[in-house]
Amino acid sequence: MMFKQFCNIALITMLAGLTGCDSDDNDSKKMAYTHVYPSPSGPYRVGVTSFDILDAGPDSMSPIPNQTRRLPVKVYYPTKQKNGTYQPYFDQWGHQVGYLERVRPKNVPVHPNQFDLDKLTSWSQAHVAIAKATSGRGWPILFYSHGAHLFEVDNTELLEDLASRGYVVVSINHPYISGVASFQDGSSVGTYLPSDAKDVGTDKGFAYFNQVVAPQITHDVTFVYQWLSGHSERFDDQLDESRIGTLGYSLGGSAAMNSCAEMPDCVASINMDGLLLGNVRTQPLNKPLLLLQTPKQVLAQAFEDNGHETYLLTVANTNHRDFMDQNRWVVGYRSGIEGDLIHAIVKQSVGTFFDHYLNNTQIEWPESDAVTIQVK
Repeated sequence: MMFKQFCNIALITMLAGLTGCDSDDNDSKKMAYTHVYPSPSGPYRVGVTSFDILDAGPDSMSPIPNQTRRLPVKVYYPTKQKNGTYQPYFDQWGHQVGYLERVRPKNVPVHPNQFDLDKLTSWSQAHVAIAKATSGRGWPILFYSHGAHLFEVDNTELLEDLASRGYVVVSINHPYISGVASFQDGSSVGTYLPSDAKDVGTDKGFAYFNQVVAPQITHDVTFVYQWLSGHSERFDDQLDESRIGTLGYSLGGSAAMNSCAEMPDCVASINMDGLLLGNVRTQPLNKPLLLLQTPKQVLAQAFEDNGHETYLLTVANTNHRDFMDQNRWVVGYRSGIEGDLIHAIVKQSVGTFFDHYLNNTQIEWPESDAVTIQVK
């Protein structure tokens, strides 16, 4: 496993000089929006709400003993409303932007056309009502887990696109393995790894990630799932708890697969160029599974082991970071594949997979010479 590649992502703070505007939103004159990725493709607009769950059980990853786990949660959902104001891409307190500035390589020049991260906006609107599900039984729910040293917004383009297609998408920040966790009171906590467990290539490092991190972030997902089951009124009782899916990028791929295995109502899962830790390392998921990977083939064994319908999509000329939004954040981002193309491939693959298993539609894989698909 190329785990150091997953966990030591060097992020640059300035973004590509791309702007966009939804065609029927051009009448909004209140402010100039800085969008660096296309508007969502589905028939719905996107609403968003953020909140903290402050009693998520014991925290096995906190540097302070006997702490209760706190989880920042961001939920994207379909809406028909339009309030004319898009939300910032990163958190309002500047914790995420500040983190990215601190980890930016000092010897990398800043492109003259780059924007400041704190000026970026998403395509999501706050304080808008969730649309009523056309099925009459609520919207299917997807749970997303981010990569190590990143945060719940590291795949915003994908998550908003899913919401626009008719999903409630719950993105969870996993404190102490995220770059920073920002809470609604303005406080934050950073990454914490024991000094002898920072390198997963060592015995102690692997044991910590496999026996502590993976179970904790899996519990984060299942706890939020249970919490939402008791608070569906927050979403006007428009959640269909019988149609559940999980997805994750990098380290989050393990959380997605492990939590799907533990939740009886989880129908299908997606691992985006991640790795296998926790129970699924030795016990296959045995549910419908989509694996997206670079040509380094990090998920080939997971494809072989899964005892259910399984799809392995390999995208040529990609690197690990192509499966997140970094190629939208950084002008001059180096990759063998064009940014719009890889995002289109990922959005189409993820969307059609969940549409098939949660909405009973036909699978329509992206048509691209860059994509190789194996099916079993």
